[in-house]
Amino acid sequence: MNRIRTVLSLTALLAIVFAGAAVAAPPQSGDPAKGEKLYAAQKCSMCHRIGETGGKMGPELTSVATKRDAAWLRAYLPDPKAVDPKNKMPAAKVTGGDLNDLIAYLLTLKTGK
Repeated sequence: MNRIRTVLSLTALLAIVFAGAAVAAPPQSGDPAKGEKLYAAQKCSMCHRIGETGGKMGPELTSVATKRDAAWLRAYLPDPKAVDPKNKMPAAKVTGGDLNDLIAYLLTLKTGK
């Protein structure tokens, strides 16, 4: 009887642990206005176009938020070559809150400016 109780207790404990692991982390928030300034400071517009402004070497970002989500941007921006080894984009030189701000700005780009 004690062995059954122990097995049931361990099973319940594992269920609780795995249930907690399955809970998604809350989305990181950022300030789009600060992100827009970071976009300018990082000189992203040398390669990327938003509306009628910017370069043409990189993909147009006018409606990037309709194609990419925060999780993709969070993985891509710090290390573009990890997502696509042939990628020519340099890593964004932002981390932490600045990265959150840049992502928040990019997520506002749905129909252009």
